[in-house]
Amino acid sequence: MQIHATNINGLGASHVVISLLDAMSKDPKYAGAKVYLPEDGLLKNYNNKKSITKRYKRYLPNSISRFVECFFSRFFFKNEPTIVLGDIPLRRIKNQIVLVHQSNLIKPTINKYSGKSLGFKINRILFSLNHKYVRKIIVQTGAMAIELIASYPKIKDKVIVSPQPVPSWLQIKKVSKEFSNNKTILFYPSAFYPHKKHEFLIEVNEFLKNRKSFNFEIWLTLKDEEFIEFKNIKFVKNLGRLSPDQMNSTYSKVDALLFLSSMESYGLPLVEALSLNLPILVPDLKYSRWMCEDKAYYFEPYKINSFVKALDKLSKDIPNKKTVNYKKTLEKFPKDWETVSKTFLSSL
Repeated sequence: MQIHATNINGLGASHVVISLLDAMSKDPKYAGAKVYLPEDGLLKNYNNKKSITKRYKRYLPNSISRFVECFFSRFFFKNEPTIVLGDIPLRRIKNQIVLVHQSNLIKPTINKYSGKSLGFKINRILFSLNHKYVRKIIVQTGAMAIELIASYPKIKDKVIVSPQPVPSWLQIKKVSKEFSNNKTILFYPSAFYPHKKHEFLIEVNEFLKNRKSFNFEIWLTLKDEEFIEFKNIKFVKNLGRLSPDQMNSTYSKVDALLFLSSMESYGLPLVEALSLNLPILVPDLKYSRWMCEDKAYYFEPYKINSFVKALDKLSKDIPNKKTVNYKKTLEKFPKDWETVSKTFLSSL
């Protein structure tokens, strides 16, 4: 068995891979597996004694290297049972299990928010060409399954929905804050990607510029250079990138989660907020409805009036101590990574 994760560099995706590999290592099937990992990023130092770690070195620009790697796969990898953790199936490698957590593989004709850049177009072409070599495709939400199948109808019988549990670092405890200083604190933990829609806050600021005061504050987790365009917005505060300990500390101080993303294969902060019993303010989209069901404060995607109305309702409910109950909503999420690992290994 071989495990392919050479293109995993993002912080969230890297944590997913580490959690999954650690869980797999507890299964006898994992012993001696060849694990292909990148030479940089969070995974550069990852090793597991029960597997053979191989670093994949890139000599070409990333987009070109990825195309070569996925299209001419038989030159780099053996034709044996393979778990691909990086979205794109490998060409002419049979018996693959592929984890898809790149929502931009969905075609723009199916979801208007899907990325239209050349890189995403190439990825969709590669996926179209290579998915015939796949035994099972694992996605993390039913919403992602529906749109991926609509994009590539031939994969209909191959798709499995397998959500992931909350991160191991999250301190699960019911958050019960006292409303103070007549201000609602919303936390938006997200990297600065286009689909995360941080620029919507600029529109909100323009809409509210005639308000003399604000009864809310939004905390972001951007790099200093990314925050420049938001620094003059009075209701926005930047915390910078946070460690797991800092994330736990921040969650204990805020009143609600804000999540603005237009596309998600999962949306891990939503699971975190559900687990912590935090109110959630999110655009009314298929992924958010699947994750939060009817328990979130929804607004019409990127409509200022709808957003402000939902925010005002949230700000009134919090001091009135209106609580949320996510018990039923949480039932669809696994309790641990061993459950997820079994889904992968039993599919080989």
